[in-house]
Amino acid sequence: MTRTWVAIFGLAAALAACRAAPAADEAPYGKGMTEANKERLELDDMKDVSDWYNGSPEETSIAASDRHTEGGGRALLFGNVVDHTKGEKNYPVGWPRVGKDLSREDLSDWSGYDFFECRIYVETSRQTLPKNPLGVGFYHTGHKRSSHFPLARLKKDAWVKIVIPVAELLDPKDVRRVQFNISESDYRHGDRVDFYIDDLVLTRFVEPAVAELELERKMLFSNERTIRARYKLVGYKRFDETTVELRAGPADGEAFAKAVGKASRQGDMAAPTDRALKPGTYRATLNLRDAEGKLIDRRQTEFRVIAGPFGEE
Repeated sequence: MTRTWVAIFGLAAALAACRAAPAADEAPYGKGMTEANKERLELDDMKDVSDWYNGSPEETSIAASDRHTEGGGRALLFGNVVDHTKGEKNYPVGWPRVGKDLSREDLSDWSGYDFFECRIYVETSRQTLPKNPLGVGFYHTGHKRSSHFPLARLKKDAWVKIVIPVAELLDPKDVRRVQFNISESDYRHGDRVDFYIDDLVLTRFVEPAVAELELERKMLFSNERTIRARYKLVGYKRFDETTVELRAGPADGEAFAKAVGKASRQGDMAAPTDRALKPGTYRATLNLRDAEGKLIDRRQTEFRVIAGPFGEE
């Protein structure tokens, strides 16, 4: 059976499922937006950090350290003693930095992945970290083409997981360098701050899952006849065979508004009602179904209906 016919039969199955009230015990079989549904591509295991460069050798040290890792692993130690008099001649209060060039093609094209992730542990002589203790930059081919992100969530004496959506990069298909840096203007002269950087990976969701579901409005008048929603999906396996199904109705009753369509990474849906709406609280549900009509994932949100400006119609 060709992929086209599979998609057609899948859409037909989803339409049939949409026409019938779903079984009360129908549960998604997919892994949803969980870590178990993620696939990883390792960028560096930090066992050997000799391919990392040091852009500020007078103030910065680089080493592979097992000080805070578990299970015999290692992390990149990006160590700094802040000095407002050394560094680059024209910028003594500068930007100590370390980085890694990505020469392999399979590591520089990130367009097939959802997130850049890493874990960072911070030790410092300071009582607290500054507002922006560290930044990460991703460099693309061409003059001054880069993407930069402040890592304000870091904490002293704790591991913090960093997750950056690949879609927010300037050019996800061409990432030639990863670089971490501090801005010395955020620190006092003489401050010591050490960053342990580990688990440098790209991740992506495997099975289709609902990342976001948002109604156009969370409050409707009773005389309105359409429920409108926007959604975002993730996952890359069997995505072209997946259908989306929007249903709206009481939490414990039959849906009064239904729509079904072909899945896209992000889209809009409009579900017409088949009856007048009564004031109350209702639930909108977005279901993902496979080629056989089986439920992969779902997400729900509530909305309210109030009396229209001219009363109920």
